[in-house]
Amino acid sequence: MASRFRIMLGLSALCAMMFAVPASAHVRSGDDLLPDGDTPPIVLSAQLIEPQRHNALLESDIVVEASDNDAVAYYEYRWNSATVGRIATTDVDRPTVEYSTTRPESRYALEIRAVDVHNNGSDWFPVWSGITPSAPHVIVAGDSIASGYTRRWLTGDATCRDSGLSYGRAVTAVVATGLPEAWSPTYTNIAWAGAGSGAMLAGGADSCGTTHEAQVDQIKSLADSRSWNVVVITAGINSTNWTDVVVGLTKDTAISITRAGDQKACDLALRDKWNIDDRTSAIQSNTRRTVDELASGTNADLFWTGYYDITGSLLAPLWAPVGDECNAEMAEAMGALHASLRSGLTSEVTWVDIDNDVSTQSWAGWPHPNAAGHEAIGSLIGTAVLRES
Repeated sequence: MASRFRIMLGLSALCAMMFAVPASAHVRSGDDLLPDGDTPPIVLSAQLIEPQRHNALLESDIVVEASDNDAVAYYEYRWNSATVGRIATTDVDRPTVEYSTTRPESRYALEIRAVDVHNNGSDWFPVWSGITPSAPHVIVAGDSIASGYTRRWLTGDATCRDSGLSYGRAVTAVVATGLPEAWSPTYTNIAWAGAGSGAMLAGGADSCGTTHEAQVDQIKSLADSRSWNVVVITAGINSTNWTDVVVGLTKDTAISITRAGDQKACDLALRDKWNIDDRTSAIQSNTRRTVDELASGTNADLFWTGYYDITGSLLAPLWAPVGDECNAEMAEAMGALHASLRSGLTSEVTWVDIDNDVSTQSWAGWPHPNAAGHEAIGSLIGTAVLRES
């Protein structure tokens, strides 16, 4: 009786083990006996492709040539290091591999096999061996909004680039939440205060007196074709006389004592004094050239941001130079600028609207974002990056 019980217990354990084995383990290998007329698939060749713009973060295409007497249903692949890696699957029409189970800049070997409609598997085929790519790279470019420009008082020096304050830090942190910890992205900021759309192509001097080379050339140098790159740009408004318009508007509203007076000042500044109509053609051309050069010269995912509405933001405690009486004019102004920028973009670029409230610095730093403002902008962009990836 005890012997029979032990046999039954052994059978139960065996059944449990069989059902616990992953489905991929039930694929019949090329060495198994097959029904008459059936043959296992054969992988003839396979090539791992470097990351492309259309790939999600940590994803790469793989080009596979395989044959079978019926049809190949899917592929399985594994990353091997010190031990044989976990098996993952990918489809036949657009096979890709993910690096999420690997570590960056580490030695691995990639193998693939074909599985046919009868669950027959080919032998494992060696695709690639070497060092995996570096972690994804976030590159932020453009003007003072992107650079993290700060100025505390009306007198004293400004900081024309603060990478730690810039929204780029928040973008990088948000993107990191969608990746394994080992693959947390790196971040570089090349934006500078005063850069317009032309500075992306020609460079120039920032408002602190430092000269910079063309940002497009810097991006090309920074983007590693073996890895994944995310480029975020905020540029365009400095190609107009926007700074002079806002300074003048602030003075006019300061001496106005009525809502009607403020309304008139807004109308004059944003509809008559702003030269957006004269600058639209140049903005379109510079934006298109920037995008074309980055699209052809890098594999980066490209993002271009809009600008936020400064209506209601505080220059000093209890003082909003551009109040809600300017809502219509400010919406019209931002709409005109964004239309100019977007008309220069191509399908290679994702546009990001900064449509939530952005808190600003006070006094001389107004209306640039403060830390909370950059956090809000970065959260929007980072979410867009993860959505597109």
